[in-house]
Amino acid sequence: MNVSGNMIGARGFYTRNQSNFLKVPELRKMAEKFCSENNSHFILELSSESFEVLHSYIGSNDHPLLQQLLNTTLEVNIIKSKIDTSNANQANPKTIVDSSNMEEVHGLLAAISRLKEVPPTAPLLKLYSIDTGQRKMSAASASPCENYLSCGFQDSSVAIWDVKKLRSPSKSDLTRLDLSEACAISIYHPATSAPLPTESDSSVSVCLGHSGPVYATQFTPTNSHVLSCSDDTTLRLWEISSMENVFVYRGHTYPVWDVNISQNGQFFASASQDRTAKIWMFDRTYPLRILAGHTADVDCVTFHPNGLYLATGSADSCVRMWNVAEGKTVRILVGHCGTVLSIAFSPCGTLLASAGEDHRVIVWDVAAGRILHDYTGHQYVVHGLVWISEHVLCSYSADGNIRVWNVAHPSTSSVTPASQLQQQELASYQVASPAKIVHLGRGSRDSLVCIAASD
Repeated sequence: MNVSGNMIGARGFYTRNQSNFLKVPELRKMAEKFCSENNSHFILELSSESFEVLHSYIGSNDHPLLQQLLNTTLEVNIIKSKIDTSNANQANPKTIVDSSNMEEVHGLLAAISRLKEVPPTAPLLKLYSIDTGQRKMSAASASPCENYLSCGFQDSSVAIWDVKKLRSPSKSDLTRLDLSEACAISIYHPATSAPLPTESDSSVSVCLGHSGPVYATQFTPTNSHVLSCSDDTTLRLWEISSMENVFVYRGHTYPVWDVNISQNGQFFASASQDRTAKIWMFDRTYPLRILAGHTADVDCVTFHPNGLYLATGSADSCVRMWNVAEGKTVRILVGHCGTVLSIAFSPCGTLLASAGEDHRVIVWDVAAGRILHDYTGHQYVVHGLVWISEHVLCSYSADGNIRVWNVAHPSTSSVTPASQLQQQELASYQVASPAKIVHLGRGSRDSLVCIAASD
């Protein structure tokens, strides 16, 4: 049927009699040849133990390509292990290994190892351009599920948008040259003294409580609350369902520049002009730890993925790592020539990226405390960093330039600086003026989410 051109009929016949083909060695070879010629569907037989190992490997090493193959091309059949019962008194039964499957297993392992050699690719960019009128936006963030956006303003308000309720959300994933097709969202942000008109967009809610400019916002991992920090020295927790302020955290004596929530949602940390960082719990309005050691403003803070360590960047040009449980410094990373404005741990926590006023992006080996990469492609102050994967790092500067770095590419002194920069840089995006980038984060499917203000 297949040779005569009736591929659909051949596929249906094979599907209905698949078990019979696999029982007879001669038919099995014919079936495997049929599958390889079709090149669209392959059957892989694994024991339950082997399947568990494969599933655990894919989950722990983040292999989207292999996961896609398993979902679309490979069909995994779980086979039962055959127990040798020739010796009933044997303590550990011997499993008979089907030698016909070993070649397939070795081939699969070889394919997995080759995936590590595939070079990283540039991520897609999703741009939200928010028209806020004359109100100056000073902070922004996107929820982990990408259903909500939050923005902090110079007039002390916090606005939260439900993306699903936007009137005309023409969202699109963009390539490096298609920023003109970005999502332009025109929204109403009322003055703090005026009530929301009845004809206003129902997708936006304005939260009032701070008495100074809001410098940072972040959603909790459960997408149920938003945390904000302000020039008024406080931090506030807002409940999304009611849009009410449920907690006010006081402890700093000067403006709070940054806030970060641990991945497990147990703790959050704040960075302040009072030269300290503080660690908090959501149900307590006083700090659990006060991290003192920097000699100038602490401008940025971030948790290690395991939640046991915290990193801070300061105007004293240093990056410090702290033990969360003890509140003690465990690393002091010196290499910048100006204020450190952004820091970010890689997904597995082995690398730490930092950037700031010296226009540089430095990647550190956390264990050794040394510099692995020093990227100098930006021409302006670098305000933000985000890791897309263990080998892809993104940064943005004050001129609206977004650069994507190939961290897997080694830094060598045997090539010219221009050639080395071209090899290390995967992509470059430009957000045109007057839009100003306020937030750059990781979205779904390893994409970039950028929030820009058109004010």
